[in-house]
Amino acid sequence: MRPTFMGFETAKRGIMVSQKGLDVVGHNIMNMQTPGYTRQRVDVYAVATPTYASRYGSNKTWMAGQGVDSGGVSQIRDSFLDKRFREEYGDVGYYEVTAGILQDIESAIDEFGLNPDEENAMGNGLQNGLHQIVDAIKSMAHLNADSTTHATIVYTSFHNMTQLLRQFDAKLNNVAEQAKYDLGIATNEVNGILQQIHELNENIAQDMAMTRSSNGEYYGPNELFDTRNLLLDQLAAYGNINVESHADGTVSVTMNGHPAVWTDQSYGKFLDQGFNLADPRGYEMLNLSRNSNGTVALNWQTDGERVDLLNGSLKGYLDMINGRGVNAHLTNEVTVEGVRFYKDKLNAFASTLADVVNNILPQTTTDADGNVTPVAGRYLELLSSSDGTPITAANICTSAAWDQDNSMIIYEKGNLDNDYLMKMQEALETGTFTFKGTGEVSDGLFTGTFYDFVQDYVTSQGAQTSFHLERLSATNEISLNILDQRDSISGVNQDEETVSMMAYQKMLQACSRLMTTMDEALDVLINRTGMVGR
Repeated sequence: MRPTFMGFETAKRGIMVSQKGLDVVGHNIMNMQTPGYTRQRVDVYAVATPTYASRYGSNKTWMAGQGVDSGGVSQIRDSFLDKRFREEYGDVGYYEVTAGILQDIESAIDEFGLNPDEENAMGNGLQNGLHQIVDAIKSMAHLNADSTTHATIVYTSFHNMTQLLRQFDAKLNNVAEQAKYDLGIATNEVNGILQQIHELNENIAQDMAMTRSSNGEYYGPNELFDTRNLLLDQLAAYGNINVESHADGTVSVTMNGHPAVWTDQSYGKFLDQGFNLADPRGYEMLNLSRNSNGTVALNWQTDGERVDLLNGSLKGYLDMINGRGVNAHLTNEVTVEGVRFYKDKLNAFASTLADVVNNILPQTTTDADGNVTPVAGRYLELLSSSDGTPITAANICTSAAWDQDNSMIIYEKGNLDNDYLMKMQEALETGTFTFKGTGEVSDGLFTGTFYDFVQDYVTSQGAQTSFHLERLSATNEISLNILDQRDSISGVNQDEETVSMMAYQKMLQACSRLMTTMDEALDVLINRTGMVGR
C-alpha cells in the first residue's frame, strides 16, 4: 500500500517547483537590460523510486509517482562562445586604439596630396610649402634676381617651411603624450579589473553552495558569476587572456601565458612553470614606466618581466608609442610604424632639405677691381638648428645670418649670375636624394625627389590608417556576430520567458488541482468509508 500522504507530497513539490520557476522567469524578465546578465533556469528532475534500502531488487510500483523536484538554479552559458568572443574582442581593442592614433597622426601632419604643377595650388602641408619655396626661387631667378623684395619672399617661404616642420613635430609629440596618458588610464583600469576578479573569486568560493544535485552539477551565486564574466569580457579588450574555471567556482586568468589571477587550484601549476608567486591566491599588477629615450614599457609587478601581448588595447598603445618601423633599435622600440616612425620621416625631410640648400649657394669674395668670385667649398648657410645639435624637424630654423640679412642670397652682376638660384630650384623641384634620419637613424628612409618623399609618406600613412580602420570594422563585425550568438543562448528572450511563465502557471494550477483532488479522496477514505448500513 502507498503512503497515505504521498500524493500531497507530490503535489506540494510540484507547486514549489512551479512557484520557483515563476520566480526565476520574473527575475530574467526584470534583468533583460542588465549589463552582463545571464539567463537563468530552474533545473528539475523526476524524483526516483528508492531501491537502495533493499538488498534484493523488488517491484517498487507502490512507491512510484513521487513527482518532480528542483536541483538548483543554473545559468545558460556557452564557455566556447565566451572564449571566441574574448579572442576577437582583443583584436577589436587593438585596432580601435591604433586606428584612432593613426587618425590623430594624419590630422597632425595635416597634409593634402597636391600636384606642384597645378596652378594656384592650395594647402597647409609640406608639399604646399615646397611649392611656395620653388615658386619664390623661380620668380627671383627668372624675373628679378637683384630684387630685395624677391629675396625676402624666398626667405619667408623657407622660414614658413621651418615653422611648419616644427609645428608638425610638436603635434606628433602631443599625439604621443596623449597616447601615453591614455595608456596610463588603461593600465589602471586593468589593475582594477584584476583586483575585482580576485575579490569576486574570494566571495564566490565562500558563498558557493557546494551541494550537488542528482545530475552532479554544482550551483553557486549566479549574480557574482555575471559580474565576473562582465569583467573578463572587459579585460579581453586590453589583451589576450585565457580563463580556466575550477570546481569551487573560482577562475584563474592568464594574459599571454603570464598569471594575472590565480587560486589554490592553479598555484602549484604556475610555480612549476617558473613563476614566482608569493601567495596561493592573488592577482598581478601592471607597472607603467616612461624611459629616457621617449619610449614606454609595461612590466609585471611580481617579477618585473615585460608585458608581452598578442592583441588588445595595451599592445595598441605600446605599438603606436614605441613604433619606429625599420629604424627600431632602441630599448622597447618595435618595428610597427607609429609616432616615432613619422617623427623620423619629418626629421629626414628636414635634415635633407637643410643639407641640399646649404650646399648650393656659394660664399663670395670681391677683389679690389670689384670682381665677385665664389669661395671654393664654402656655401651660404641658409638653414640651421636652433640648439646647435644636428638638424631635425624639432629644431630646424633659418640661420641667424639670413635672419639678419634677407638679401644675402642676391649676387651682384659680374662674374656670377643666377645659375645658383636656378640650380637650387632644380634640386628642390626635380633633384633625387637619399633621405636619411639624424643621429642614430642613419639608414636611408627613401630615395627620390622632395615631392616624391612627401607623397610617399602621405600615401603610406593613409594606407596604414585605412588598413587599421578596415580591420577595426571587420573585427568589430565578427565580435558582434559572436556576441549575437552568445546572447541567443545566454541572453533573455521575452517571448521564451513568456512561454515558460505560461507553462509554470499551468503547472501550478494543475498541481493545486491535484492537491484538491487528493484532499477530496482522502476525505472519502477517512470520513465516509465503512458508513454504509449505519
